[in-house]
Amino acid sequence: MVRDTEKMQDAYTEDSTIQLIVDQVEELVVTLIEEIRERPGVAAAILAAVVGVIIGSALAARTRRTPAVPERVARKTQGAGQVAQLAGIALSLLENPIVRAMILKQLKGRFSR
Repeated sequence: MVRDTEKMQDAYTEDSTIQLIVDQVEELVVTLIEEIRERPGVAAAILAAVVGVIIGSALAARTRRTPAVPERVARKTQGAGQVAQLAGIALSLLENPIVRAMILKQLKGRFSR
């Protein structure tokens, strides 16, 4: 019998809580309607803000197809690595006096014309 009483009290508590929530929501709706009638400009501004938030969230949530970070890094640094290799080879070639003389001869011929 004690358990039946507890179940009935729980049911009554749940019903009263639900009724309280419904009453509060109803009061909120009535208050909002009164405010909209008194100040339609403020209501329009709030509506515009809500629409802006929804649209902004939808745009921000879109997924963009971007390559993976290692793939982008490899593609961008590949050219720099090749330039560094070529610069190393060019400097080692410039150490050779025969190569240096040929390059100077070519440059003189190019600019003397």
